[in-house]
Amino acid sequence: MLNTKKVGESLVVYLEGRLDVSVANEVEEELGKLIDEGNKFIVLNMEKVEYMSSSGFRACIATLRKLNAREGSLKLCAIKPSVRRIFDVIELTSLFDIYESESEALSA
Repeated sequence: MLNTKKVGESLVVYLEGRLDVSVANEVEEELGKLIDEGNKFIVLNMEKVEYMSSSGFRACIATLRKLNAREGSLKLCAIKPSVRRIFDVIELTSLFDIYESESEALSA
């Protein structure tokens, strides 16, 4: 189960550890359930994510698509530099709304 916090209309989801093939499907399913429960505005706080594989990116993209289909939004925040570099290398930074901090993401 993912740790979450409701802030106004947004739901902040806290990810941690390694977002790789061993957990990405579970994370994607949990995020899907949160969306199905009516959460349309999600902020993924990635402050404690140490590593992200292609499976982790796939889960984020699937979540983004599901939210876009419901006229919602996905924002990412507090990404560690090592993980941010992966976003840059595979040119996904333009696909996501990325913020330095949770408070910036919530106020945007």
